[in-house]
Amino acid sequence: MIEQRKILRIFKLISLLKGIKKRSPIEISKILNISKRTVYRYLNLLEDLGFMIDVDLNNNYFIHTDVGNEFEFTFNSEESILIRESLNTISINNNLTQNILKKLYMMSEQGQIGKNILNADNGLKIEKLSNSIKNNLQVKLVNYSSLNSNSNSNRIFEPIAFTSNYTGVIGIDVNNAPSDTRIFNINRIGNVEILDRLQKFSSNVTVNPIDSFGYKGNVLYDIELTLNRKAYSYLIQFYPETKSIIKGKKDSYKFSGKVYFSENLFRFLFSFPDAVKINSPKILKDELLNFKSLLNK
Repeated sequence: MIEQRKILRIFKLISLLKGIKKRSPIEISKILNISKRTVYRYLNLLEDLGFMIDVDLNNNYFIHTDVGNEFEFTFNSEESILIRESLNTISINNNLTQNILKKLYMMSEQGQIGKNILNADNGLKIEKLSNSIKNNLQVKLVNYSSLNSNSNSNRIFEPIAFTSNYTGVIGIDVNNAPSDTRIFNINRIGNVEILDRLQKFSSNVTVNPIDSFGYKGNVLYDIELTLNRKAYSYLIQFYPETKSIIKGKKDSYKFSGKVYFSENLFRFLFSFPDAVKINSPKILKDELLNFKSLLNK
């Protein structure tokens, strides 16, 4: 219960800092009923999560938000699953649990992720599939509803990874192994049974990774960008996975990592022409010009 209270306090702190009135550490400690030392610890935690915490000359803290462009608190898919698993240790009828789960849905990086994880049935299937991937075990997909055959059947399956929005699971259909890599829709899986059998075929299959912009392609490029604070804030808000590969502080940040050339990347660069500098590779500049010309047609 202690962890749940901590999560709730974090939500309340975010709400306080984004309010009209700026708050001193003493005010915050009284409102949240915590020590001043804990207030500073929570403020540091929020900064680590990507929030831009500002302080005025009177030592009042706040999160600056532009009208119509509030900085939203987002969980990525792995964080959402972990929080849901923790909350499942509490009775599902607990009102606090239900309130936090609803906020989890609203504050996930993609609505569909939150929707699937909040849904008790889909959330349980995702948890089982995650555990089988972690432990390299086969599973039985019970009563999978196939649109092609218009029938339900059981499938022995070796899950490898999830799609970026957690609506599907990628892996090997054992009955058609080793050549058949499939994506099964989470909604159409009746139930998941984890089998006491190690995977046999998945190690021979290469599933292209999903990059930090939520895209899966064929060729990964090493790119390096220099961002100002505005571009950095936008990037980690809408693509939280990028935070781990960005270094810097205040008003100069460096993005350095492997990504695919995708519409998500191009739209971000196109939206911040004066806030982002492309350091490398040169081909990215050329592809961005091509993308711009397509938009202007």
